[in-house]
Amino acid sequence: MKQWFDDVLTYNWAYGPQGKALAGKEWVSSISTGGPADSYQAGGYNSYSMSEFLKPLQQTANLIQTKFLPPFIFHGAVGANEAAIQQSTDNMAAHILDPLLDPQKKLAALLAKMQEDGVTLE
Repeated sequence: MKQWFDDVLTYNWAYGPQGKALAGKEWVSSISTGGPADSYQAGGYNSYSMSEFLKPLQQTANLIQTKFLPPFIFHGAVGANEAAIQQSTDNMAAHILDPLLDPQKKLAALLAKMQEDGVTLE
């Protein structure tokens, strides 16, 4: 990943005064961890949540003006059997292809549904 950053995220292409090549694009990460989900929280043996670990990627997305979307995370890959790994690939594809992955689109759909159902927020 570091090599990709070095090769692709170059000054005046991805960022900088003329660096707009990725502006407006969506960024979604697909991550597998060795440990279980509960190890990625305050008090867990990794000490931090996945959200905290992803802050540098989120800031990079901000720098290059991309929209940082919720990541797909497959926990426990070290101990996963073939069926679990296959299921994770199916889940990852569904996650990435979800038309409401963007939180702003999801909120707009929820508000539209509420309006359709006659629910108001007062």
